[in-house]
Amino acid sequence: MVQESFYENLFFPDAQLPLIFHHDRITSDMDFMVHWQDSPEILYFTEGRGEVVSDIRKAECRAGDVAWINNGSLHSVRAVTPVCEYDCLIVDRDFLESQGILAADLFLKLCIRDQAMRDCLEQLRKELKEQKPLYHAAVRACLIELGVYASRHYQDSPREATVAQSRRILMVKHAIRYLQEHFTEELTVDQISEAVGFSKYYFCRGFKEVTGRTVMDYLNAIRTSHARHLLISGHFNVSESAQCSGFTNLSYFTRVYKRYMGRLPSQEEDIRKGES
Repeated sequence: MVQESFYENLFFPDAQLPLIFHHDRITSDMDFMVHWQDSPEILYFTEGRGEVVSDIRKAECRAGDVAWINNGSLHSVRAVTPVCEYDCLIVDRDFLESQGILAADLFLKLCIRDQAMRDCLEQLRKELKEQKPLYHAAVRACLIELGVYASRHYQDSPREATVAQSRRILMVKHAIRYLQEHFTEELTVDQISEAVGFSKYYFCRGFKEVTGRTVMDYLNAIRTSHARHLLISGHFNVSESAQCSGFTNLSYFTRVYKRYMGRLPSQEEDIRKGES
C-alpha cells in the first residue's frame, strides 16, 4: 500500500500558522513515496522505529528521536518495526527566513536525540490541540525557538555526493516537480525525459535508482492519491475522480487503484457514506 505523502506544492491554509502539522502512522508494508519540498520538514518519532533517507544520507530513528530533513532534500520514511508513528511538521521557509533563520542555507544533522527539541515539539503539539487564546503567537514562538536551537546545536557538514549522484538527484527532483504539475495530462516516458533534459535510458535508470520505482509507477501513485482525495471529498464519483486525475480508462484506473490503495475506488464511496 502506498503511504500518501506529496508535499511538493505546499499550501499553508492559515496565514497566522506558517506550518503543516499532522500525525502519521506507517506500517512495514507501506511504500512511502520519495518526495521533496522547498521548506524544512521535522519528524518527531513517537512509536517504533523508522528509517529516514534524505538525499544520500540515511538514519534509523526510534521513539523520542527528531529527524530534520533539510530544505530541498529528496526524502522518504520506511517503517523498520511493524508499526511506526511520528508527528510531521513542515515549516514555511519564508517564515523562518523572515526571522533571520536562513532555511535555504541551513544544513542540520539528520537524526537528533535532544530533550530540549522534544519539549519544544511537545509544546507545539499542545498549543495546536488546545488552541488557547493567543495560540497562533505561541505556535510561531515555538517554531522560532526550534529553528534557533537546532541551528545553534546541530549544524552539520553536507556529505559530498559524487558528480553522478548529484546529477541524478537534481534530475529526479526536476522530474517529480514536472509530474506534480502535469499528472492530469496524458504523459509518456519520452515526454517526461525530454522535459527534464535527459535521454530516456539514463532518465529511467536514474529515476528507478533514486526512488525505487519506475517513472510510470510513480506517476500512477500520484494520480491514484489525487483520485482518492477527490473520492473522499464526496463531490466526485469514481468516473469523475479518474478523469480528473489523468486516467483515461476506467477499468485500468480500478485495477491501479486496487493495487496502490488495497481496495476498489467504489469502496471509498461506501466507506464515506458509512461514516456520514
